[in-house]
Amino acid sequence: MKAAQTNRKADPKTKDKIIDAAEVLFSGKGYYGTTTREITRQAGVPLGLMSYYFGTKADLYSEVIIRRSKEHVAAISASIKQAKAVRGEASPTAGDLVRAYFAPLVKRSLHSGPGWKAYIHLLSRAANTPRSEPYVGAFNETYASVNDEFIALLKEYFPDAAEEDIYWSFYFLSSAIIHILVESGSIDETSKNTLHSSDLETILDKMGPFFEAGISRLANGHKKGG
Repeated sequence: MKAAQTNRKADPKTKDKIIDAAEVLFSGKGYYGTTTREITRQAGVPLGLMSYYFGTKADLYSEVIIRRSKEHVAAISASIKQAKAVRGEASPTAGDLVRAYFAPLVKRSLHSGPGWKAYIHLLSRAANTPRSEPYVGAFNETYASVNDEFIALLKEYFPDAAEEDIYWSFYFLSSAIIHILVESGSIDETSKNTLHSSDLETILDKMGPFFEAGISRLANGHKKGG
């Protein structure tokens, strides 16, 4: 019996099974709504292996966030850098910058499989969690750099804008994205099912012009030192 238990622990696929199960459950039920027993049951592994591989539920949550983060951050950063490079040639609009930031999330959610779909939903939950919650520390640290990169691009694009308005602009944009990526179905209900929160490609197309107007108006309305 002890040998069999050791063999299970040595299985290199077990850790990924637990992370896969946790990713789906955390994305759908949240951190506090998910138990370690549910995670291991869905993963098809003994309960004790969760603590063996990850320690605490908070540690597991961090592992789920981190596993896909390097690839995802790189994709967003590349999109931002491309927008920055184009700026020197064709002067993209603020809407183009918004699209550069949001498009990689839409692509992952729609075209990269159910694992990525769950991960994007999980990120929207994490982003909507108070920063004081210890379990979201990995999310805050992992995605801070790419958010700072986008904010720096906004500052470069609007060099005369008051810094506070750049931060407000990013706050409004990121808040909209957080809600959109949950795909709550709210627009389905209010539009009598003529529009759908799952139609992320259309949302992406609409967001550019919407935030083009809002960010430009806010950034140009209050100049530095004004």
